[in-house]
Amino acid sequence: MGKLVSESGPIFDSRRAAIQLATELFIVRPAYKFFKNLEVSGQENIPKDIPVVVVSNHRSYWDPPIMSIATRKPICYIAKKELFEHSQLALLIKLLGAVSIDRQKPSLSSIKQIKKAIKAGWSLGIFIEGTRSKISGVLGKPQTGPAYFAHANQLPILPLGLIDTDKKDKKSIARIGKLIAPGPDLEAKTWEIMNALAGLTGYTLPASKELETA
Repeated sequence: MGKLVSESGPIFDSRRAAIQLATELFIVRPAYKFFKNLEVSGQENIPKDIPVVVVSNHRSYWDPPIMSIATRKPICYIAKKELFEHSQLALLIKLLGAVSIDRQKPSLSSIKQIKKAIKAGWSLGIFIEGTRSKISGVLGKPQTGPAYFAHANQLPILPLGLIDTDKKDKKSIARIGKLIAPGPDLEAKTWEIMNALAGLTGYTLPASKELETA
């Protein structure tokens, strides 16, 4: 375990990437498919040889592993720092490849961890709403984080629409959209991503075009 996680965070190497993917494909996916019959489409839109910023809406606790299951890529999950306040949960999500981020003021150590992951060929995984959406059929207010990390690292954005992952009695669907180029106008790029997610999920955009600030 010490070789997979350091005090500063996950170690992004090929061995840990294989463990992450094997766990999600051979343990999480069969269990999830049995209980929820997960359906994935749009995998032809995934570039094979470059990292991307996978940007998804967020419906349930199942959503992080679905990112890896759907894309078949090792993913560095960018997670809010509050999730790391509990030691056991912190260790688990670090093992899954999560990096703690202060959404108000990202630390230099977090940025370095993210850059290490990208250099090692890992993609980034971010939920644009920052937390699980509470209103059925409606996307939550977005944050500019995905657009920022894509632009700062010049990575294409891969939108991933998740449907009914929070419903016990319905099939869960993961739809992968076409790549979106990064750009310097973070607000405009954020809404371009949101429009893509709305098209993939059929969910409506927030009533007010305001960005989440916390």
